[in-house]
Formats: sequence, C-alpha cells, structure tokens
Amino acid sequence: MSLFQEPLFPTAKTAEITIDESHVLVKLTDIIEWSDLTVLAMKIREASGKQNTGPTTHYRCLLGAVALMAMRKINYRQAEDLIAYYAPARYLCGLMESDWKVDHVTIFDFMKMLGPSGIEEINKKILGIAENHKLIDPMEVMSDTTAQEAMIPYPNEVGLMNRYMDLVKKGIGKLGGKFQSFKKTIKVTWKEVKGLVRNSHLFAKTVEEKRKVGKKLYHVISEVQTEIASLLSTGSKLTSKAGKEITRLSEVMEDLLPQMLHFLETGFVANKKIIHLQMEKLYSIVRGKAGKKVEFGLKWGINRIGGGFVQGFLMKNVAHASDKKFCIEAVKKHIETFGHAPNVYGFDRGGYSKSNIKKLRKMKVKHVGVAPTGNADWVVSEAKKKYIKRERAQVEGCIGTIKRDKYGFNKPDAKSVEAMVSYGHRAILGFNMNKLVKMVGAE
Repeated sequence: MSLFQEPLFPTAKTAEITIDESHVLVKLTDIIEWSDLTVLAMKIREASGKQNTGPTTHYRCLLGAVALMAMRKINYRQAEDLIAYYAPARYLCGLMESDWKVDHVTIFDFMKMLGPSGIEEINKKILGIAENHKLIDPMEVMSDTTAQEAMIPYPNEVGLMNRYMDLVKKGIGKLGGKFQSFKKTIKVTWKEVKGLVRNSHLFAKTVEEKRKVGKKLYHVISEVQTEIASLLSTGSKLTSKAGKEITRLSEVMEDLLPQMLHFLETGFVANKKIIHLQMEKLYSIVRGKAGKKVEFGLKWGINRIGGGFVQGFLMKNVAHASDKKFCIEAVKKHIETFGHAPNVYGFDRGGYSKSNIKKLRKMKVKHVGVAPTGNADWVVSEAKKKYIKRERAQVEGCIGTIKRDKYGFNKPDAKSVEAMVSYGHRAILGFNMNKLVKMVGAE
C-alpha cells in the first residue's frame, strides 16, 4: 500500500495571493510616479531614433523591471523569473491583472535602449520625489571620488599580448578574402605565443628573465600586428562583425604596443596605458590604499545630498581627470539636477586650489568647505568647518553601501564600458529607491 495518497482533484496551477502592504516593492510601487517615468522612457526611445509605433511597448512593466534589478543585484534571467512568478515583483511591474510575461531579452533590450544617461535620468526623478516629500535638502552637498573596479584580469604585458593573440586567431578564422592565406600563419604563431606565455608563467623566475621573455613575445606580436595593419590598409573596409572587431583591435594595438615596449625597456608603466583590449577606455586609478595601491576601472564623482540621497557622475569625455576637476563638476551636476548651487559644499583636499575656491564662489556656493592643503586656512568659520567635516565623513559610508553585493556597483559583469556605467547608475538608483521607501515609511 502506498504511503502517499494521490489527491482526489488535480492540484491548481493558479493561486490567489494577498501581498503584504509593508513589502518594500509594494511601497516603492505606490510612491513612484510611473506616468512621469513612462513619458521619460518614450522620449529616450524617440531620441535613439525609434518611433513609438508598431507593437505596444510595455513601458510600465519594463520600468518596473529596471527598478527590480536596481533594488536587487540580479541578472536578466532572474528578473524574468521573478516578474513571472513572484507576486511583489508582478505588482511592481503592474502585471497583477495581466497574464503577460516579459522575457529576459526584452528587459536587456530596454535597458540597453535607456543606456547610462537614461538610468541617470530615472534617478533624477527619484531625487525629485524625495525633494517633494521634503526628505532631502538640496542646499547642502558633500562630494568625493571613488573607483568603480572592472571585472578584468591584472593588466600585465604578457597577459595582454596573450589575449590579443587569442582574439586575432578567433577573428581571422571568421574572415576570408585577403586574410585567407594569413590563417595558417596565425595558427603557427598562436602556438609560438602560447609557448612563450607558458615559459613566462612557469620558468621565468626573476624579473630579468620575465622581461627577456616579454621582449621575445613583443616582437612576435609586433610582426602579427604589422601584417594585419598592412592587410587592412589595402582594399575596402571590412563590414562584417569579425572584420570590424579585427579593425578595432588593430587600432588599439597601434597605441598599446609602444606602451608595452616602454615598460619592457624601462620597468615603468607608460602614462595613460591601455589596460584592456575590449574595454580600452578603462584606466588605472592610483589610490594609495593599504593593500590596494592601484584600482582598474572608472573614476566616479559621488554627491551626497543633504538627507543622505546620492548622485553619481563621470567626467564628460575626460579620462584620468584630477580631483580638482571633479570638485567643480560635482557642483555643475547638482545645478543641472536641482536648478541652483548648494548653499554648503564640502570636498576633500584633493579638490583644493585658489582657482577652485573662486570658481565655486562665482557659482554662488556660500560656504565653500573644500579642505585646504599645506598651511592654507579654511575659507569657512570654525563651526561650519566642524559641521562640514562631520557631514563629509558620511560620503564614505554611502560609497561603501553602493559597493556592497546588494547593489553591484563594483566589478559588474559588464562586457563594455557603457554597460559598466549603466551598472554604476543602476546601483545608485537602487540605493536611492531603498532609502526613499524607508524614509517615506518613517514620515
């Protein structure tokens, strides 16, 4: 006799669930002004060259998906699954009375359409809601810089040349025509490169031995690059995906090879050295921290607005920007968002200069709390100095929070610089959304 009795009636495949009104996703849904976000998304779509015609775009659902992925560090497939079967997520996406399901590809395409600037605009809307609830004081801003580390291997010369050869072999293998005769040469050279890389990793023990192997590897790679550049210079431009990638890779190596030779000959890293072949806009950021002197990725400016909400930004079209530039850009970003300069502004000594103090005053910042260097004096009163120091210390706390696994600001699973920036803005958006829910609930 069976220990388990079959049910008399088939188990239902549908369920009626009452969602707890105190759930964070339910609260967020009721706070956000979805119509404003929908108008914003439609404008971004039109600006990207796509007309709002054809099949209906489920803006409300997809904006909910963006909020869900910001609040929790999940990938696109996990977002698809939660929206399909998790009641609070369906409520967030406005699907409680609908059987429509969104797939991960649609969410990805929508996120890509928004881009970093679109997610940043959504964050401005959240800051606007917080301001309407009088949860923030835009007359006070404390700023700092931080590094968003990329998920990339340590950028040493041998590793970069090894990766270059792998990408070349893969790309050339997909091309025909004038590259057909070059395929056999690439296979032989690839094996030679792998042997040298193995030699460097396993048998070259001293710095001098590693440098010697590195130079041999450099000359092999240089010959390959010269041959590819020569083939690319003859005939029409390559239009296939593999052809475009080989062209881009060749252009990157034209800049990178002299930088690698400089290191192999002098032992010093070249200025503004390229550290990744596929995300060539990444750079090394010298932080001087104990145990982590250099970080590899992007340098961000972080504004902590009075009340604890956060806004992040990168310098426009400027890599390797100094803190002095970030100091001024932070106030410009605040004016762009709120329409006026803050009354009180704080920044660390990295942004100090007499020129910056004058610029900030011209921008109508009343209390310029930029920490001075050397024997220079603060340009604010003693009481205001102590207040700014205390408030500025909280910026580090905000930065530490957005770098937690919960938000995924640091080392995102991104394959391009644009995607990295999107992940950064999404982490900040999630931080602000969580804070908004907590503070509105505490009113």
